[in-house]
Amino acid sequence: MGDTGSGLNGICVLVVEDDRDTRELLGLGLESYGAKPFLTSSVKGGVDALRKHRPDVVISDIGMPDYNGYALIAAVRKDETHEIRTTPVIALTAFSTSADRDSALVSGFDEYLTKPFDPEELVFAIRQLHERHRVDTAA
Repeated sequence: MGDTGSGLNGICVLVVEDDRDTRELLGLGLESYGAKPFLTSSVKGGVDALRKHRPDVVISDIGMPDYNGYALIAAVRKDETHEIRTTPVIALTAFSTSADRDSALVSGFDEYLTKPFDPEELVFAIRQLHERHRVDTAA
């Protein structure tokens, strides 16, 4: 993804992605930008990691076996803990139609990016959501 080492300056990012290669690539790339990634392959693992690590931003695939990204975003937005419920979540998916984008955003995702993704675009989205969330929670 990158070699700047400072673009994400310790931002904690939870990655929920069932494809091992994509998950590992995201983890390595996020680390190279200075993020602190936590990786999981399932919605259940994602919800557990969200409660345990309280990440600054979540990146989730939508098309996963068993429970999909829509199940994850529903669990996040309905959580009883305000900190979890308001965590910014990015959909990173192969579903690329405008209807797919609309469905994801209406469901509660804060940002929608398609695979294959541009690493700089992903880093920009993470930074923007992290900054906006910090401002919102400080107000």
